[in-house]
Amino acid sequence: MIQSGVNEKILNQLKYKDCVVSFCHDDYRKITSGSQKYVIDLQQMMNDRNISCVALITASNFDADKIEPKNLIIEVVIDNETVCFLTAWQVGYYFGSLITANKINLLSIIINSLFRMNIAMIDEIISRINEKHNVEVLHIFHDYYSICRNIFLFYNDEEFCGPAPIGSPRCKTCRHGENREEHYESINKLFIKHNVTIVAPSENGKRIFLRIFQHLEQSVRVVPHQNVIPLKSLTPSSYSISNKRIRVAFLGYPLKNKGWDAWIKINEIPNRSDYDFYHFTCIDQSLPGTIFVDTSFHNGSNQDTTSRLLEHEIDVVLLWSNWFGNYNYTYYESLEANCFVVTYKDSGNIADQIKHFGNGLVLDSEQELVALFNNNKKLKECVANYKKSNEVYRVVVNNQLADELLDKRLFLRTEIQSFEEQLNNDYEQAIDSLIQGKLELQRELQHLQGERKGLQQEMQDQQRELQEFRQKLLEYVENYYRLELHSKEVEKQRSENSEYTQQLKSHYEELEAYNQLVVKRLNQLENEGSLKTFLRAFYKLFPQSMRIIIKKLLNRLKG
Repeated sequence: MIQSGVNEKILNQLKYKDCVVSFCHDDYRKITSGSQKYVIDLQQMMNDRNISCVALITASNFDADKIEPKNLIIEVVIDNETVCFLTAWQVGYYFGSLITANKINLLSIIINSLFRMNIAMIDEIISRINEKHNVEVLHIFHDYYSICRNIFLFYNDEEFCGPAPIGSPRCKTCRHGENREEHYESINKLFIKHNVTIVAPSENGKRIFLRIFQHLEQSVRVVPHQNVIPLKSLTPSSYSISNKRIRVAFLGYPLKNKGWDAWIKINEIPNRSDYDFYHFTCIDQSLPGTIFVDTSFHNGSNQDTTSRLLEHEIDVVLLWSNWFGNYNYTYYESLEANCFVVTYKDSGNIADQIKHFGNGLVLDSEQELVALFNNNKKLKECVANYKKSNEVYRVVVNNQLADELLDKRLFLRTEIQSFEEQLNNDYEQAIDSLIQGKLELQRELQHLQGERKGLQQEMQDQQRELQEFRQKLLEYVENYYRLELHSKEVEKQRSENSEYTQQLKSHYEELEAYNQLVVKRLNQLENEGSLKTFLRAFYKLFPQSMRIIIKKLLNRLKG
């Protein structure tokens, strides 16, 4: 029931089925800075292409990077409106279930910032979503948090460190160096596990990143946040500064890494009266005698910094960043406002772009900066020469990433349409094949039914033969038993005959012996002359059976 309610809230707020998910460390709707401006532009460019933007914000958690993912509370903001608050596993679960149910089409996951983010939480959400659908993951390389917890790569907040290699002894003496190896390993594992594409907004950012992540070179691409379009002025410039004070602006928060110390120094120069100093920022912390200009792009503001620079006719902008910045929106705002920019040699992309467009000076030290402002005439000449070049630029949001997603969506839709057409063709062919197969099966069935009848008849014949065979077998068995019984009787009779024969033989032998005695005696009696008388007398002494035998013997003797 709860799942259904959350899914319904998400679906109701999504303007479009196609969407992207963006991880944010703070609420871009309230904070004014470069990465927040990027999220606002990202949301607009996505919405312009009918793609909803889902922001996952962890700003409500104190020390979010140190909390177990299961205890993190994530604010889910869809198309600029807060929808609900979820844990990490719930985010992965609900969006994964919506993907599985084909309720949303997640085109990309964008890690907009890693600063103070919980890496385990990001990994868990991406992993859960990828269980349902493999999604492209991008990391927008706004700062250097992936290299070190100090996003400016400042050694003890004093100077740019290079960055120092992982495991460098210098990290052990830096206040930001504790557990740097573990920090690097967790982020490196995240990049590799999810095949993250690193999107650097400048070549300078790419160079710095690859000093530590050399093995990810093939995963790094450069996509500037904005495009610069040259617009050659059709009329000669009427700009003149010779008879007026130079208007100089410091853009951004009053921080050391943004060059606040240098700003203080030029505010203290002896010829300060030759200048009007402006501080463009969202919080009024300006120096005495400096004009504050609010540059917040929240709370219904309809003016960007470029418009405010033009409104106040700013001549020179000081962007004295002393770290190798990745991008710097304020530089491009100054370029579009046709301002002359002064920067430090180690300002990264600012210095690179000034050298490319020729709209300012790149100085080696604060001493050189103070000397330039002390020489008001020289600075006026530099500004005038640039203004007279008639080089005008328009800066617009770079929609490349959004267009790539649009192309990807169109490609996928084309692929889906092609697949559906192929599926329909395959379906029709399959139906035809099934019909043909059915007919063949019917013919085969008829043939088999004929064979079946033949087999049934053959089986019946075989059964009759088997029955006859069984009958003959029974007769044979009966005959066998009778023969066996007769054999036993014959054997018994033979045995009895053998015994009787033996007895006859024994009698014969006895009679033979007796006959020999009789013959011998007869011979003796004959010799004595009284044979006949003796025989008659002796014959009468024999029993009747013996007489018969003797008679037979006598007959044999006569024969």
